[in-house]
Amino acid sequence: MNFDQLKEQWNNEDGNVNIPDNIEQLKESRHPIEKIQKNMKKEFSMQILAIILIGFFPLLFGFPTSQYIIYYISYTMMVVISSYYLSGFYKFYKQTELYTGNTKNSLWKIYHELRLNMERYQSFSFLLLPHFLITIGLFIYDTLEQKGQDLSELTTTNQASLIIVVLIGTLLFVVSIVLWTKYIYGRHAKQLENILNQMDE
Repeated sequence: MNFDQLKEQWNNEDGNVNIPDNIEQLKESRHPIEKIQKNMKKEFSMQILAIILIGFFPLLFGFPTSQYIIYYISYTMMVVISSYYLSGFYKFYKQTELYTGNTKNSLWKIYHELRLNMERYQSFSFLLLPHFLITIGLFIYDTLEQKGQDLSELTTTNQASLIIVVLIGTLLFVVSIVLWTKYIYGRHAKQLENILNQMDE
């Protein structure tokens, strides 16, 4: 029996009977779940498109064909990791579609799955970092090669600057992924958590 039927029965029995707060809270939980589904649907398409476009980076950056093998080995590893993550992402999306809001337990399950998928999302994003570092490395190497130089010819200052830039870039990448995850999914997870906490009171 769903909540609409339950509400109708209560209203038929006694016009003064109100729906208990916890049932209303379960109904309200549908709202953040719908937002999560909407975000996931957009992101799934964007991630697939991004993976396809990344495959064309050597052409866009004008990498010499001798570097293609290095780039595409890294790209293949990224695609394999992405496929594993995206399959889990899709399964969770289908799971949220099955949520009807009929029980508190099903809401708890969705909440815990969401938290788990947020961790997976961050881990997946961090695993993409080596590929991007390889891409940047190839770009720098190609730029130096066009000038008739190589990495060994960089001054100590330039080498130190390059290391610092890579460290700062990596840190910014990690922080941005954490903040993005909190922005796109964390606030909805917090809404679900608040509803569940109110139901326990």
